[in-house]
Amino acid sequence: MATEILLNDGGAPARILNLGNGNAAIEAGMFVDINSSGKIVAAGTGFADAEEGSTGQAVALGVLLVDAASGGPTNVITGKGVICNVQAGEALATVGTDITINGDGKAEASADKDAHRAVGVTLAASFNGTDSGGNTTVFVKVLLI
Repeated sequence: MATEILLNDGGAPARILNLGNGNAAIEAGMFVDINSSGKIVAAGTGFADAEEGSTGQAVALGVLLVDAASGGPTNVITGKGVICNVQAGEALATVGTDITINGDGKAEASADKDAHRAVGVTLAASFNGTDSGGNTTVFVKVLLI
């Protein structure tokens, strides 16, 4: 993992937990959820029992700290008030933007605060980082709420 994911828990009630094995390979910095089979999946990916209505309404257990292999253990950062670098689906330039989760489990700007579930607030403009595969990926520093 080339880009740090957990920046500061600030004494917040954050926990890093193994909540289950990965349903598929998932990269660090993705928002994740758990399916009815107890497998960890990227949040918002449209699995049958996902808690989502459409883009921006997905919920998440937390953020994946390190890459997870299919069938392998996961390390999920949970809690509120935690500062993380998370993968973003697009560049986010404005600090203080409420973010939701897109259909790939990545952060996106909330289009409608009343209809979408904010999962975090940006603390800095997005930046290009490197994922574990050496690929350039957009990350954004967020405060989980």
